[in-house]
Amino acid sequence: MNVRRNRWVLVQSLLLDLIGFSLIFPVVPHLLEYYVHQSTNSRIDQWLIPVIRNLEHLLPENRPSAELIVLLGGVLASVYSFIQFAVAPMWGRLSDRIGRRPVLILTSCGLALAYFLWFTSTSFSVFLLSRILAGLMAGNLGVISAAMADMTDSSERTKAMGLLGATFGVGFILGPVIGGTAALLDLTKSFPAVPFLNPYSMCALVSVLMSVGSAFVNFRFFAETRTPVTQSERKRYRLFETGTDLRGVPHTILIIFLFTMLFSAFEFSMTFFYKFRFSLTPARMGLIFLYLGVLLAIGQGGLVRRIAPILKEKRLALLGLFLIPVPLALLGFSTSIGWSLLALAPLALGAACIRPALSGLASLLSPADHQGAALGLFRSSESLGRAIGPLAGAYLYWVYDAQIAYTVLGFLILLTGFLAFLVRSGTTEHKVA
Repeated sequence: MNVRRNRWVLVQSLLLDLIGFSLIFPVVPHLLEYYVHQSTNSRIDQWLIPVIRNLEHLLPENRPSAELIVLLGGVLASVYSFIQFAVAPMWGRLSDRIGRRPVLILTSCGLALAYFLWFTSTSFSVFLLSRILAGLMAGNLGVISAAMADMTDSSERTKAMGLLGATFGVGFILGPVIGGTAALLDLTKSFPAVPFLNPYSMCALVSVLMSVGSAFVNFRFFAETRTPVTQSERKRYRLFETGTDLRGVPHTILIIFLFTMLFSAFEFSMTFFYKFRFSLTPARMGLIFLYLGVLLAIGQGGLVRRIAPILKEKRLALLGLFLIPVPLALLGFSTSIGWSLLALAPLALGAACIRPALSGLASLLSPADHQGAALGLFRSSESLGRAIGPLAGAYLYWVYDAQIAYTVLGFLILLTGFLAFLVRSGTTEHKVA
């Protein structure tokens, strides 16, 4: 097996998955506005009308009714992430059992189907169904991380995770920009006779193509990194096994859960922040994500890979956690796009340090033959954080606006930084599987 070639195949697969996943970001507020408006004319969405009316009664008097979609978006994001949380460990254990390659192909095909449902959805109900299916199939990241760990010596583990982190940055550069651009092409106007299209079907179609491309890359070029267990071993190797010795991993999982919950509360509300405060369109919102993606790519592809061997995993995570609180609080008080971008810079660089450092630490603290299980649990905890975070962020933003919301979130991330001092440092005893 050509390890270097295999790593780049994983990077390409992850990049395609991330573009398909993240291109929806800049269009979420406008997409929800469309579905809320459509619900009055859709039979299948009749259940949504009383839900919207009840939420309107809960809306504080000082908040405009247009911001109701913030809470609706929070619920939607939480449903997706909660499902991902529930199934991510299963995908990781399945990849330990039958190999990484078949799981990567299966999940990419499942995501393609989910995005195709979005492509055809003219109702919120079908769109919700597509998000549920996408959550069920969102196991690629943990499995790709496990495959990367299979091929990497423990002394290079965090640098390898930094490569995946840099891919995140590039994915979040390209995805939102492509999504904002695709949103400019309304297929309902180009093909008015087609009844199942919505104004954002072009975005969904691009996501379908990205997932199909990821499945093809894994099928055609990826060389398996994990030897499937034998028939006799399968009898004792359960997908939801609980007796695995993961040593210091639970503490690492706790920190990534707390950070992801708090940071995703901010990430979720950011598009609404720019929509309501600065009236940005999806295309201009894509440029904000382009800026963030460049910073993440610089942080994870350059900063992390250079300083990880010096600081090691725990100190790198602490650096990231203490970089974020002050600029996050200041962001809520920004009165211009320029000031907001200035606040986003250290915030993005801090986030760039945390995930590869903690994922590398979780890998180092895990037995070599349970990388899929450990990193599946790690990604699952991130998904649980993303399930809770958008709801918390939606509530704080919805009731108190960005100034109080971002100050509270920054303070809680600061407390998480102090808690991270209790996490064990990594070891270097595990070699390539």
